[in-house]
Amino acid sequence: MPAVEEMRSRPIVTGTGNIISRVSARVFGGVMAASFAMLAAGQAQAESVLTMHIEEQTSWVQNFNPFDLGGRRQSTMDFVYEPLVIFNDYDSGKPVWRLATGYKFADDLKSITYTLRDGVKWSDGKPLTSADMKFTLELMLKNPAVDIVGVGESVASVEAVSPTEVKINLKGVDTHFPESLAEFPVVPEHIWKDVADPLAFKNEKPVGSGPMTEIRRFTPQVYEQCRNPNYWDAATLKVDCLKLPQIAGNDQMLALLPEGGLDWFGSFLPQIDKTYVGLDPEHNAYWQPPAETVSFQMNLKSANAGNAEAFNDMTFRRAFSLAMDRVSMVDIAGFGYPVVNAHASGLPPRFDSWRNKAAEGAQDEWLAYDIDRANKLLDDAGYKKDGEGFRTTPSGKPITFPIIVPNGWTDWIDAVQIATEGLRKIGINASVATPEYEQWQKQILDGSFEAVMNSRADGPTPFRGYFQSLSTAFGGRITSAPSRYSNPELDEVFDAYRRATTDEDRKKLFDQVQLIVADNLPVVPVFNGPTWYQFSTKRFTGWVSKEEPAMNPEDHDNNRMRLMHLLRLKPAE
Repeated sequence: MPAVEEMRSRPIVTGTGNIISRVSARVFGGVMAASFAMLAAGQAQAESVLTMHIEEQTSWVQNFNPFDLGGRRQSTMDFVYEPLVIFNDYDSGKPVWRLATGYKFADDLKSITYTLRDGVKWSDGKPLTSADMKFTLELMLKNPAVDIVGVGESVASVEAVSPTEVKINLKGVDTHFPESLAEFPVVPEHIWKDVADPLAFKNEKPVGSGPMTEIRRFTPQVYEQCRNPNYWDAATLKVDCLKLPQIAGNDQMLALLPEGGLDWFGSFLPQIDKTYVGLDPEHNAYWQPPAETVSFQMNLKSANAGNAEAFNDMTFRRAFSLAMDRVSMVDIAGFGYPVVNAHASGLPPRFDSWRNKAAEGAQDEWLAYDIDRANKLLDDAGYKKDGEGFRTTPSGKPITFPIIVPNGWTDWIDAVQIATEGLRKIGINASVATPEYEQWQKQILDGSFEAVMNSRADGPTPFRGYFQSLSTAFGGRITSAPSRYSNPELDEVFDAYRRATTDEDRKKLFDQVQLIVADNLPVVPVFNGPTWYQFSTKRFTGWVSKEEPAMNPEDHDNNRMRLMHLLRLKPAE
């Protein structure tokens, strides 16, 4: 009989894909219970199955297309498609090399050469080479709809110099380029070259490079994603399968917690010490450090003429901001977990060393909660009220819009409700809409929304979050850039930052970014949510914690370091 560790290294399956074997005889009562107990014990010995919750959906489809931001399962990146390199935000942006082992800029900074890890195979056994990376980059260049990292803004051409070297010729100096590729998935050319529509392709049985590529079971209630038989870092991986149950929202999560079936998740749990830790104090734990800035973002290219006129008026955006009761959002909707962001620049707390004091002071006055001042602003600007008490634009057009927030996100829904109450106090006809998460994402991507509460994905420096959410170059192509904001002055500073070659120059330029943002208030910051992270040590050990803050601990799709977190875990003894 093989040793336990050897058995853990591979799933034991029958030809039908079922674990161990089927119970072939009918059994009843205590015999049935005993049989299932024995089966469970055998499975636990044979496999280490990590149960995760990473997305809140009422339904889902089998979609592992990394380019489909609105439809892909959130276990696609990292676990099916491994990144080239991950920059550890919790370790001063230090690179963690994965598919790549290094990169080097040319002396003139107009090209960059990546060295890929030698000997890596795709999950179907074929070699992963520079040809695959070249193919993926050129796929993005030819199909802007799948350019999820902005390759088209920077890349002129791509060369496969050798089987392990890829030379990327840039349109100009862009020292920020490696960070911009943080979300880049290399896909296998031998699979994707025959795909007619790379955005519509569901990729139901993916061939990938990451640790968990095999979709063993997929149902509307749960799916299982198991070990890549050809994973290059198999010796480090101690988890055999990921089990991902369908959980629609925070309320359903609360109802399931007493069952104790989850190992790693990230949800809003009111009174977490009671509702989670108290259920099993020996094993249940959490760590929730401050995270990205959550803001209200208005679609400046709205098809609704009245909304577009209002949203593009800085006076309206300032009045909008003055109607936000941020303290209530934090204390009531968020149970005190978030922290108020009272800076018009929206800079997250973890980037305090980048803070420009000149972008605060008078600009930050617009982030107070002041209904009287908001009303006066709108009155003075010509926003008159109609017979129902709702304001029209100075040109007489009605203003009415829903603020979209995903169904099941109870803390955010409550925060948006507080926001709409404030807006109605100043005569703005705003309401709450709660589409399913996938639809929420698609509305953001295709621009069919009016206003949204959303968080901005940051990187190892604050630049990426601002560039991707506020530059004309991105213009709403990704979920963190929904406002469709365009400011030539800001674009010029963004371009200068990307050409900068020293940290000193970058910080000076980012000072200007903060000033322009604070002066124009293109989005309305409200608070910084916590990093949602809960875990159980009952079945696995190796968890990141407050005592060992090695990396961002979240298992959500916005955190590439979740791959390294997975590789730390091993079954409890």
